[in-house]
Amino acid sequence: MLDLKRAVLASASVLALVASAQETGTGSCTDVHVFLSRGNNEPYPGRQGKLVQAICSGVDSCDYEDIAFDNALEVEYCSAVEAGRKAGVDQITAYNKKCPDTQLVVSGYSQGAQVVGDILGGGGGTFFQGCTTPSTAGLDPKSAPGNKIVAALLFGDTRHTADQPFNSLAGAKYNGLFPRTGEQLTGLNAFDDVLRDWCQGDDPICAAGDGSRNTVTEHHLNYFDVYSGSAGDWVKSKLGKTSSPSSSSSSSSAEETSTTAATSSATSATPTSTGDATTSSASVPITVSASLPITTLTTSMTTPPSPSSEGPAPTDVTPVPLPSPVPTQVPEAGAAALTSSMLPLGLGALVSFLFLAA
Repeated sequence: MLDLKRAVLASASVLALVASAQETGTGSCTDVHVFLSRGNNEPYPGRQGKLVQAICSGVDSCDYEDIAFDNALEVEYCSAVEAGRKAGVDQITAYNKKCPDTQLVVSGYSQGAQVVGDILGGGGGTFFQGCTTPSTAGLDPKSAPGNKIVAALLFGDTRHTADQPFNSLAGAKYNGLFPRTGEQLTGLNAFDDVLRDWCQGDDPICAAGDGSRNTVTEHHLNYFDVYSGSAGDWVKSKLGKTSSPSSSSSSSSAEETSTTAATSSATSATPTSTGDATTSSASVPITVSASLPITTLTTSMTTPPSPSSEGPAPTDVTPVPLPSPVPTQVPEAGAAALTSSMLPLGLGALVSFLFLAA
């Protein structure tokens, strides 16, 4: 355990965050608007960039917006969560007032999943290092803007609660570090027809249980490498969209992937070399609307220095073309950010968990 703590802290000290501007969509109303709530210490949009591509692919008019809050490693966990909850409610409400006919999708990962859960079901409680958040009510699923949320996604949620109807994967039967109870759980279940919670069975955050089970840190990090396709298809089912046969096949396979298979996938994406952090770039062809004549965008990402670091460390990124001729409204800055899904994970929650578990 001590060696693992040292590895985590060493990784935290060497990971260089790439400053990314918060994305707020195209500026006009779209058919589908996605809100992202990123993991602790992740730059915008964090690992969920792949998910946005999976959701918007094949959708005529689709863009995304980051929920804006400071959740850097040095920021107190609870103050970041509450800031995210407030910002999320304000941003969702403002967008709905501007674009009342747009279908809304909300997604959160790790600490960001707690933020989304608090937005929907209400927040409040005691968390890492005894910090607290105030008791707050969640959105009403029967009135705006809550009734415009057609899909809500949680991944690796710190507040994952066992045996809920919206749970999926092998972690469905386990509690996370801070499971919900009472009114918060009731409030979250009010959205159960549009909510899905992904939790791998040995994720140390969402499937911590009583702390006696063996867990695999990598399985808190690789959700969007493994499940973006199936999650995107699920969202499209809520939008009334039909995914392509190839997409359905691959996503169905991913949804059924065992923990062992996920390990294999994660391992194959990890470089074998060690040393200083390196930077790789990828040219990503993206079809955009006529008002945004961009055909190819290039982005760079920082790769952690060794396979022992907490963040996933791919050595390359395969170009991911969106289907043509259907346009997807993704602005230049947003499209570039979408490809940077392999970015350093915020280590705050994991570091805290390792110390608490010692």
